[in-house]
Amino acid sequence: MSRNLALLLVESLFVASCSTFAPAPPPPPTSTATPVPTDTPVPTATSTSTPKPKPTLTATLDVVSVILPVGTPISEWKGIPIMPGAINGGGDEKGYTFTIKTNAESIQAFYETELGKMGFNLFAVGEDTGNDSIMLMFMKGSELVSISIIPSGDLMLVLIVK
Repeated sequence: MSRNLALLLVESLFVASCSTFAPAPPPPPTSTATPVPTDTPVPTATSTSTPKPKPTLTATLDVVSVILPVGTPISEWKGIPIMPGAINGGGDEKGYTFTIKTNAESIQAFYETELGKMGFNLFAVGEDTGNDSIMLMFMKGSELVSISIIPSGDLMLVLIVK
């Protein structure tokens, strides 16, 4: 009997020791909701109009005709001289426009000379050979003046921004 008791004791210890080192079973998998497709219609963009044409030089000239000044030109705007011979003019605190019957080279020469006398330096010239427009950028210290020269029919439109 002691042998049976000893055997039972050894088996109990063996079973007990094995059960403490056994890995725990993994937790049961959790379930997540699976998206279910719906029959909700999704709107699609459709157009019945014809596409707009790309802007052309003619469209650009039409925009210029909208900004043509109609008032009597002044002799200077914010200290910047208006070229003698100006036909129409008008502006506000942001800019001044006038029309004149001359060529772009004459306008450029006038402003290079006059603004040079005032201490401004010409630091950039941009030209659009497609419609013969010119943009002049002058600087004096931190002060910047731009002069845009745009052909409009037989006139030149000059836009000054300071």
